[in-house]
Amino acid sequence: MSDSHVDFKVFRQIPSFRNFNESECHQMAEVGQERTFAPGEKVIEQGKRSQYLWIVLEGTCEVSRASSHDGPLVLATLEPYNLFGEMSFFSPAPHSASVVAKTRVKLLSISRPDYDDMIHDGVTAAYKLAYNVVESVADRLRRMDERIAEIWNHNEPAPTAAAPAKEKPPEWHEFRKKLFEGWNL
Repeated sequence: MSDSHVDFKVFRQIPSFRNFNESECHQMAEVGQERTFAPGEKVIEQGKRSQYLWIVLEGTCEVSRASSHDGPLVLATLEPYNLFGEMSFFSPAPHSASVVAKTRVKLLSISRPDYDDMIHDGVTAAYKLAYNVVESVADRLRRMDERIAEIWNHNEPAPTAAAPAKEKPPEWHEFRKKLFEGWNL
């Protein structure tokens, strides 16, 4: 892994920095670090703690989660301008998945302490970044909801008068409880 500062012009190409003016791009470039990882190198590891926001600039990474059944479960392939690490960046918890470089990758990283300094100083770019990341997470959550509904409906026949809808199994109720536990809606 090697580190260097990022040219502010790259921020214009990244969706997480949409609506940033030139000054705000410069502000993010001041705290952003460009890091290079070799194929097979772990960027983040499930269960470990770190607070970096990562954006793929070049190459591809693979997101996977350990599974007790069939080995690692691949959740996503990340290509240029995809964002990751946002859950642990904004909420200090262990990583929920691992991210490994599939090819040689160039990543942009922003550390939480640098981000906190920006917030403390009232830097507009920090607030815009948070807003854009929240939009991205909300979109991902919406897609997850749709996929869960698809899976549920695919596995359950449509109810009819002769065969009314079955009661959902206890696992479903446990899943929903875990999903919504601690949320203030």
